[in-house]
Amino acid sequence: MDFTERMKQVFDRGLESSRDLFSKARDKAQDLGERGVLKFEIMQLESQAEKLMAKLGTRVYEALTQEGADSVTTGTSGVHDLIAEIDQVENRVREKEQKLAQQKHAEGEESQSAE
Repeated sequence: MDFTERMKQVFDRGLESSRDLFSKARDKAQDLGERGVLKFEIMQLESQAEKLMAKLGTRVYEALTQEGADSVTTGTSGVHDLIAEIDQVENRVREKEQKLAQQKHAEGEESQSAE
């Protein structure tokens, strides 16, 4: 097995274990406050995005070195799908961050009205 194949397997295992961990942790996080859960989910999504970016880098490296491509574009096999997946994760992070900001704002209003 060559280097890039090993790297692909490492990244694939990392993504799967992240998804499993995220699923289990979400179940356990029910007793945390909603803000804590959102912060945790954001961290997990950011970790997932990092792994996807590393996988994208591996794909680019493979295309340039092993496949002899002079350049890499979104049309390069596998690149478009990885970019789309990264975009989806980034969108989910933004959604979670917006929810977190709304909760902070709402809690701030509640504490001011209690005074």
